[in-house]
Amino acid sequence: MASQERLATAGESSDVIIRPYVPADREPFLSLYETVWGRRKGREWFDWRFSANPYRDGVRMVVAEKDGEMVGAEPLLPLRLRVGSRLLDVDQPVDWIVHPDHRRQGIFSEMTTFLLERYDDADLLFNFPNDALRPGLEQFDWTVAGEVSMSYRVQRPSFLLSLSGSGGALEGVLSATLDAGANAAVALLDRVGTPPSDVTVERHSDVPVETLADLYASTVPERIHVPRDEAFLDWRFENPRWDTTTYVALRDGTPVGSVVAATEQYGTCVRTHLLDVQPMDGFGPGTSPDVFEALLSAVVTDHRSVDVLRAPTMGASGLLRRYGFLPDSAFPLSRVVDPSTHVVRPLWDAEHGAPITDREFDVDGSGLLDSEAWILLPADLDIG
Repeated sequence: MASQERLATAGESSDVIIRPYVPADREPFLSLYETVWGRRKGREWFDWRFSANPYRDGVRMVVAEKDGEMVGAEPLLPLRLRVGSRLLDVDQPVDWIVHPDHRRQGIFSEMTTFLLERYDDADLLFNFPNDALRPGLEQFDWTVAGEVSMSYRVQRPSFLLSLSGSGGALEGVLSATLDAGANAAVALLDRVGTPPSDVTVERHSDVPVETLADLYASTVPERIHVPRDEAFLDWRFENPRWDTTTYVALRDGTPVGSVVAATEQYGTCVRTHLLDVQPMDGFGPGTSPDVFEALLSAVVTDHRSVDVLRAPTMGASGLLRRYGFLPDSAFPLSRVVDPSTHVVRPLWDAEHGAPITDREFDVDGSGLLDSEAWILLPADLDIG
């Protein structure tokens, strides 16, 4: 493991210290997070997201400090990843930030170098960077595997109009018209929808961990995925900022599918994420679509008042469209919402322990750079 380093930043008279996280860094991190993203997150959120992670002890994070103040941070979320018959220890980089006054001074590069040296005990890094972060990661051998498409049921289109930044009186007139039209359209779609009569849906105000773990264990996907073991299920959906409901579909009293839905306030927008689906490839071919129609119908019925619902597209574009969901990969949503870019950075050479080579991207017969080889649901993305 690398030790603490003192690094001079270009153009600055004083030094920047790059070092591992210590408990006293929690409040400075939350303050820096608010400065960079304009959103306040509290101690309870931090403790859930980083301290309570079940796969590693302690918070895995590198921080940059200048004149006694935090100016940068690079946290990791430890996870497991099933690739073929192998279970890998992986990290997901999340919430990487540099103070606006200290950018373009090499701090990102120094933190990332330190992070790759210190936290080299994982097999793989994978994450979903924005367009601003991706070029920096590519300099450190992150490689794009593909895009992850989501579908949105927009029940208040005015929030999309606000994203376009048109502003003014015209936006107000268009917003009212669009919202009224959308309400009528989704109401019509909901009346046309015909969920199956032989599938019942139970609602839980928490996450029934054993039930979901059993569903996962009976339908483990062959593709690369984050396993839904009890540790993951017990931790991932406990975000204190979410109002979470679990929907369990039953046929003849036996659980056959589930959806975990979480509603959050995001600025002026209230949105509901369909975070998790069981079976994980349940929207794909060879599965029972009526189970997921019953679940989808229940989620939509309960969340007609939110501004937007977000669901994994996977193989269910037809079913989702029938319930008013549109993919972010096509017009009109492609004009205002970008699909998530999925990047991968192996930390090992499967045969020789050598530096990164192309063969590292093939594990147990699965290609890490083949986007079709992965199952990625919203719960697997950097969301929280």
